[in-house]
Amino acid sequence: MQTSSFTDMKSLPDVKYSSVLPWITWFLAALFYLYENILQVSPGVMVPDLMTAFSINSAALGSLIAVFFYSYSGMQIPVGVLVDNYNCRFLLTGAVLACVIGCIFFGTTSNVSIAALGRLLIGFGSAFAAVCTMKLAANWFPAKKFSLLVGFMVTMGMLGSMIGEKPLAILVDNIGWRHAILNLAALGGVLVLLIVSIVRHSPDHLEKTASCVPNIKKERTQPLLHGLWLVIKCHQSWIIAIYGGLMFASTSIFGGLWGVPFLMNAYGLDKPTAAGIVSIMFFGWVIGAPLSGVLTNLASSLKKILWISSSGALLMMSTILYFPDLSIFSLSVFSFGFGLFSSFFLPSFTLMRNLHSNGNSGAALGFMNTANMVGGAIGQPVIGVLLDMLWDGNMINNVRVYSAANYQYSLSCLPIIIAISLILIPFIKEIHTEIHK
Repeated sequence: MQTSSFTDMKSLPDVKYSSVLPWITWFLAALFYLYENILQVSPGVMVPDLMTAFSINSAALGSLIAVFFYSYSGMQIPVGVLVDNYNCRFLLTGAVLACVIGCIFFGTTSNVSIAALGRLLIGFGSAFAAVCTMKLAANWFPAKKFSLLVGFMVTMGMLGSMIGEKPLAILVDNIGWRHAILNLAALGGVLVLLIVSIVRHSPDHLEKTASCVPNIKKERTQPLLHGLWLVIKCHQSWIIAIYGGLMFASTSIFGGLWGVPFLMNAYGLDKPTAAGIVSIMFFGWVIGAPLSGVLTNLASSLKKILWISSSGALLMMSTILYFPDLSIFSLSVFSFGFGLFSSFFLPSFTLMRNLHSNGNSGAALGFMNTANMVGGAIGQPVIGVLLDMLWDGNMINNVRVYSAANYQYSLSCLPIIIAISLILIPFIKEIHTEIHK
């Protein structure tokens, strides 16, 4: 799940500006986060079309789509350094442009390598969305509103994931997957114009026009990567990050690529209906993300929330996979429950933040966010490989067709990795720290 933090929020400069401008600035950045989530999950409603267009099997498709995660996860820590030192207005503009160009490459080519380059560019640009949104929240709002704005940002991201399911599936069925992707590119172009026209890095940059305004913190006395080294050498960092990576991987694997084809095969649903059920999972995140923030403030032990998260997600996913006679209503309920319980893993970010000092908390959360993306990057192609191993040779229109049992066995990885996350919870050390000063 895409997240970071900026704990060194200083008092806002005394600059006159409209009270609406901070909200518009933050909203446009958050709108990019919504947009990149649409792009991230969009291949899930195009699986048969993509396999036909590029003449590839499921393993190759999983690898192609996972290129997004390779690029995204690899950029998380560098992006954190960039937003601390350069103007978010121009970083966001370049990031959205990268997504637009990536969509054009992906939507117009029949060459797998160029399509992979398109997904690489989309992942590269998307890596800036969450971090820049939170940096602008830190620059434009009082510190006490920061957590609230982060919760709203996650909600907008999950709304984007919902749009990337059933609404996008309907669009794909009506105009084709290529035109759908190019329409998304056009929307990105509009967003570029809005960002470059309106967004400013901070109140004291309203009248500045320099393209790369330094924002280097005067109090930095350690080498640039010193904080990251402190994070990496702490074994608790790895336990918490692996826990988060396992939990978010189940969402990105099921919601990002393989959930829709599984539901179509296992339950005989059409694409819009299957995509609608997966989108309800993201609606569970929409509700659960801010709710997890409330629970974080109320709970005496954050690990209790993690127990609820992993246990509930395990129950919901196992029911979806292994009870093939569920009605559409029941599937929707369990899909919502899976999203809701999965979102309750978010307090693990607070545990990671509490584990480290303010001086390296940004590096710590960037490290954890990298682990989240690695889960999807590894998991999506692994499911494709398992499907090909189980394939019985059936083909329609030169495209491999997988049975419900093939999907069921392959996606059994999901309850397994959630169960592993449960095993890790007792090894997580809970440190109570007042982080909102």
